[in-house]
Amino acid sequence: MTKNYLELYGKRICMIAAFYLINFGLWEIIAPIISGEWASFMVYVLLFVFVIFMFHKELKKELVEIANTKLKDRSFYLRWLIVLAIDLMLTMVVLWLANTYCNAILPVNNENVKNQLNAVPVSLGVIQGCLFAPVIEEMVFRYSIIGKPKSKSMWIIFSIISIVLFDCIHIVATLEFFYYLTPAIFLTLFYDWNKNVLASILLHSSINIVGYLALLVGVL
Repeated sequence: MTKNYLELYGKRICMIAAFYLINFGLWEIIAPIISGEWASFMVYVLLFVFVIFMFHKELKKELVEIANTKLKDRSFYLRWLIVLAIDLMLTMVVLWLANTYCNAILPVNNENVKNQLNAVPVSLGVIQGCLFAPVIEEMVFRYSIIGKPKSKSMWIIFSIISIVLFDCIHIVATLEFFYYLTPAIFLTLFYDWNKNVLASILLHSSINIVGYLALLVGVL
């Protein structure tokens, strides 16, 4: 086992641990002092800085790789748009089913985001949701948990863990799991198809941008 191997997996374990400790532990400490909405913004700022500090070399390598391959390939943009469109379409179907048959599937997190946008400047809320969150969550749930396993069986195992954990951090009630299942699966598949975390960050950010626009115009 090489030094680089130990360093890389050590960073990934630290990233996962830091995400849960800061996102939940620190939030619990500072939320009563500065409000839950500002606490959420502050912990994501801190986590974003932590990601850049820990993985600046890896992110630079991923950027060079995607710039030299995927971003020069027009089919990449077509696949991105198709996956984004399918994800949004399926999410709308889930919303319709939830509104028609089972309101318990509807996410409380949407209300939390609305409260966030009312409590902090809209620009900061959008930055948090469309930049900080995609970078942080993809580095945790795709890059750190899944990584780039050599065997298909290990990819399947890590992908299932990633999907479940990613889904769970967004839900308040159990049935909400099914609302977030579609984006969790598509983000994981897109990461695997491209073998680059910046690709899944791009898709994640795109999904969130559409969601924030829907919230801002009152669709959701």
